[in-house]
Amino acid sequence: MRILIGIHQFFPRHYTGTERYVLNLAKQLQKMGHYVKVLTYAFREQDEAKEGNPSNLLRKDYSYEGVPVISLRHRIQPDDLTFVFDIIDMDIYREAARIFEEEKYDLYHCAHPLRIASSIKAASDAGVKVVFMVTDYFMMCPMGIMMRGDSKLCNGPDNGRNCLQYCFPQVDWERMQKRNSDARMLVDCCDLLLSPSHFLMWLFNQVRFIPADRFILSRHGFDYTKKKNHFNRKLGKTITFGYIGTVQYHKGVHIMVEGFEKSPHQDIRLQIWGGCFHEGEYQRNLIETAKEDTRIEFKGYYEFNNVEQILQNIDVVIVPSIWYENAPLTISTSLAYGIPVITSNVGGMSEMIKDGHNGLTFRIGDSSDLSTKIRLIADNPDLLVKFKRNIRYPIRVEEEAFNTEMVYKQMLS
Repeated sequence: MRILIGIHQFFPRHYTGTERYVLNLAKQLQKMGHYVKVLTYAFREQDEAKEGNPSNLLRKDYSYEGVPVISLRHRIQPDDLTFVFDIIDMDIYREAARIFEEEKYDLYHCAHPLRIASSIKAASDAGVKVVFMVTDYFMMCPMGIMMRGDSKLCNGPDNGRNCLQYCFPQVDWERMQKRNSDARMLVDCCDLLLSPSHFLMWLFNQVRFIPADRFILSRHGFDYTKKKNHFNRKLGKTITFGYIGTVQYHKGVHIMVEGFEKSPHQDIRLQIWGGCFHEGEYQRNLIETAKEDTRIEFKGYYEFNNVEQILQNIDVVIVPSIWYENAPLTISTSLAYGIPVITSNVGGMSEMIKDGHNGLTFRIGDSSDLSTKIRLIADNPDLLVKFKRNIRYPIRVEEEAFNTEMVYKQMLS
């Protein structure tokens, strides 16, 4: 099969969970004999980008770990492309249509529609089958994470009314409705929808945006070739808690820092690993807040390929996200290495971690409840031994790719 996979951003500049999902899937499908290319958007400057078609787009072709990539970028860009409100971009549509016409793909697998959503319609109009892996809520929530401007969880867009009230008072009703209708149109263009969690399917169905029966559950796999050693870390006097991810507000790192600071035990440590992308001020404020607590250490940016070296010194991982995360790479990575997790009690996070079984959950956004769970482990470190025994390891990326290939074949037939 000839497969094009679309994603809003990609390696080497961008390296979080969705990008890792695409890279793993592309490489496995290549090993299975398929031709795979990635279509993405570069919202920062690119070296050697060439004029695309239409001429107000720039295009760069490159390869990352053996996967060929087409990267598009507007010649003249808005000040902030980390966020895009509108769905349809005719420049992206025309360039994607040209790609489908010239390169003759059998199917298009969209992994995230931000900035490239028009490619879904281009594929459908070209007669190419479309698979959409829905990893967040961008189609019904312009913010993508179902969190309101006042930092509270949203209970649904209410056909855009809540969007205008809590997040986008400057947007008029007509533009909001245009976004909604465009998003629904693109969903209708898809032949198949995949979801990494039951919760995501439930939420889209709950707010009457996408019926649950349109989805197929598709769990993400882990690349066990990254796992070189079997950890046999013995519990010592000091328990080390760890965070691996990006230091961003919606990831709830401030909740974790607050919860840790409320824990009186001196024989505990917290290592915070990760860069902050565009949220430098948030990271600086956290470092300033925690500077008096010598138990907390900000370790900075890390390479995912080196995550084993990081995790071998961590007893329990904390995932404190304050939005409805669906299938966090941090959790699956921790479980793959046999490390228990403390996480927020909502979304796909609570599907992966069962409270008191393979880890602990705490009330989302509640630093005091998180502190209680930290103290519970500090007082009862043998709980970690129990949690380790109960860990169910994630599926392999090879199995994920095989399952995805079966879905492709059924759809094409």
